[in-house]
Amino acid sequence: MAFAVLTRDEADARSYAAQLAPLGLDVVAMPVTRTAPAADPNALARALAAEDYAAILVASPRAAHELARAAQATSALSEVWAVGPATKRALEIAKLPAQHPADVRDGVELAKTLVTRRDLAGKRVLVPRAEEGRVEALEVLRKAGAIVVDVVAYRTVAVAPDDPSLAPGADLLVAGRAAVCAMFAPSQVAALAAVVSARGRSIADLATRFCAIGETTASAARNAGIREVAVAPAPTPEGMAQAVRSVYPP
Repeated sequence: MAFAVLTRDEADARSYAAQLAPLGLDVVAMPVTRTAPAADPNALARALAAEDYAAILVASPRAAHELARAAQATSALSEVWAVGPATKRALEIAKLPAQHPADVRDGVELAKTLVTRRDLAGKRVLVPRAEEGRVEALEVLRKAGAIVVDVVAYRTVAVAPDDPSLAPGADLLVAGRAAVCAMFAPSQVAALAAVVSARGRSIADLATRFCAIGETTASAARNAGIREVAVAPAPTPEGMAQAVRSVYPP
């Protein structure tokens, strides 16, 4: 049996497992990170109540969940832009209509598309994000003259390397028995490196084929020493399956 280790929890891994099953891969969830409340959990709700916005840029499903929670006391939201299909789906489940440009794969591309389609000079744009989230998209908006309201809506924290939930995936990776390892965020790359380091191994030396949900995650993997990373052409289960098919079977 061939295994694919996915650096996310079991519930989130299910849609990917369905796409990888035809390749003969048995998915093992390895949730190396978890979300935690922001230091100020009400900051986003206050930001929504205090101002009107020309647009709201949402760069992850988790940010979508936090926006939905904060918007419960708000009668109407500004135009919402989503980074990918999963984020758009999370917003729509919460009954928050959103736009997702078809050619967008990350936050920077979303910001670039937004500034080409809307005149944002002197206008406020709300960006709910992770505490440790990347800020390049914010700089794109600011260069276009937007007044960026940057709100930390949640935190992503690494799961302890000795957490029992990580053992099945970690054991497969360290033993060289994982055919594929799929990663979904730069924070997951760092957390995975810590997990295998605690077991006396370097992430760069693991005998597996690495795949990333997008170029931002792939860049983090390369910076961690991983030489070859297959990148999903779209941040979806289908896109990840395409990346996996490019390297497996070998």
